[in-house]
Amino acid sequence: MSAGNQRQPDELLSALAEAIKPLGKIAVASSGGVDSTVLLVAAAHILGPDQVLAVTALAPMVPLDDQADASRLSDLAGVRHLVARLPESILDLPPFAENPPDRCYHCKKIIFDALLALARGAGFKVLCDGTNRDDLKDYRPGLRALQEMKVVSPLAEAGFTKAEVRTLAALLCPDVAAKPAMACLATRIPTHTPVTLAAMARIDKAESLLRQKGLDQVRVRDHAGLARVELDPAVLERGLAPELIALLRDSLNEAGFDFATLDLQGYRSGSMNPAAKPTGQEETP
Repeated sequence: MSAGNQRQPDELLSALAEAIKPLGKIAVASSGGVDSTVLLVAAAHILGPDQVLAVTALAPMVPLDDQADASRLSDLAGVRHLVARLPESILDLPPFAENPPDRCYHCKKIIFDALLALARGAGFKVLCDGTNRDDLKDYRPGLRALQEMKVVSPLAEAGFTKAEVRTLAALLCPDVAAKPAMACLATRIPTHTPVTLAAMARIDKAESLLRQKGLDQVRVRDHAGLARVELDPAVLERGLAPELIALLRDSLNEAGFDFATLDLQGYRSGSMNPAAKPTGQEETP
């Protein structure tokens, strides 16, 4: 370990190789985000591209920008890419229509069932995802689903923090190293409020427009059609110039929101979680 406990890229790649090599060949759940991309590119480097398969779920709750990135980044890794298309009708299922606090658990089961079937059909028995060590500290019911389905998380097993994932990304796939954290669009909707296609479409469009205009780290939370916008705290500290107010107003209106409010606490991961409990300490549903 290097000074200050900050591992260098070569140390990180070595640690990840120790977690991946015993698996032989793997399918990677590729979301288009930084974590799964680092895992995918590293696995292709460690095992060889022919021993790695990228699998992606195209579903209503996946941001359109991430869907496009998943395809592009699989090409970057030089691996085969297969897609599972989940119909809009899944939103009629109880986990989305009722949106309970553990919705993520049920959502992960639906998505990873499809990914596992896709991977096994292509001859890949082991499915990996991009969970890192920092994710284990958050309230994430979906991680329980992955454990039950025996999905492997090599980054977490190798002790990667989110900062270390970005460190390795700067070496292996620098064009995504600074990509903002993304998440399932359903996480922008309060629990017990139905997850609808219309709500996720306006959330996705609003966030995409704001990112295109330079607000990289942003969340648009949908409260029955009212947008609660979380910006990077650094943006808030600079103050609300008239140009920023106009940008927010015009983008949110274009996306379909009639009313909006600005969250003065700024962006923070999991701000809509029903509880701030570490994974593994959730209450039994």
